[in-house]
Amino acid sequence: MIYTLKEIINDNSPMPEPIIKNGILLDKTMLVIVGPPKSKKTFLAQNIALAIASGKSFANFEITESKKVLYFLAEGGYYPNRDRLQKMGADFSEKYMENFMLSLFTYLPINHDDAYNTMHNFIKDSGTEVVVIDPLIKFHDVDENSASQLSDVFGRIRRLILELKVSVILVHHTGKVVSKGGRGSSALVGEYDSCITIKINKDSPNSINLSYDTRHTESPISNQIHFNPDTFWFESDEGLLKLLMENGGSMLKKDFLSSYDKPKSTTYRYLNKAVKAGQIKEEEGVLEVVEAE
Repeated sequence: MIYTLKEIINDNSPMPEPIIKNGILLDKTMLVIVGPPKSKKTFLAQNIALAIASGKSFANFEITESKKVLYFLAEGGYYPNRDRLQKMGADFSEKYMENFMLSLFTYLPINHDDAYNTMHNFIKDSGTEVVVIDPLIKFHDVDENSASQLSDVFGRIRRLILELKVSVILVHHTGKVVSKGGRGSSALVGEYDSCITIKINKDSPNSINLSYDTRHTESPISNQIHFNPDTFWFESDEGLLKLLMENGGSMLKKDFLSSYDKPKSTTYRYLNKAVKAGQIKEEEGVLEVVEAE
């Protein structure tokens, strides 16, 4: 496709529609989720995939509407993932169950034509709107430290996006030096439309810190989310402070517990974290936001 300057200047077409708000995932774009081993990347990716399939927001990820999702997974095998997804989908509406599809491969190097065509046909035949590839390393056989070779892989993913009108989410491991981002980062950074980088919270094993890089909008502020081992879903505790601030900065604890839209066990866990972090104080049955000095 060639665009003349005149066409570009006169182009008033709108930006792609958001699938996840704040520029995290736009229609027909590429999101990369990057993190070190054991950082719950796949849990987060599966939460996002199920949330998109149902159109239901979670943990500050605002989903705009339900879309059909095809998840290519090359780690863990069927039964462990079946058990995980059964727990995640325990409250899933039957109306949306057909929107989530799982395709298991041990290896599918799409830099080769036969493997690329296999993935292309799976996506096309299923009518998928959002594709998840997890982890990226199992879907190519190039040297990730070679920017040119990795760029060829991303070029094929862009072909999928353009030809099949899909959005793509890639799950990618960080390199040996975590601070430098994903393996093959020089090519990676130039290719994605948005990126979520996961950092492990050493003080809280079920919490992760997220930072964002979005090309089409101002990047969201970094935040922390918490993994609930009972549901296998990530949750955010930011609603605690929001609810208190909406009520003048303080509430009776009993009123807060009845107003906060989470199970009581989850609410107490979040409260304890917020009190320990010095964000909220509790005195004589009253919760109060601690103002920053």
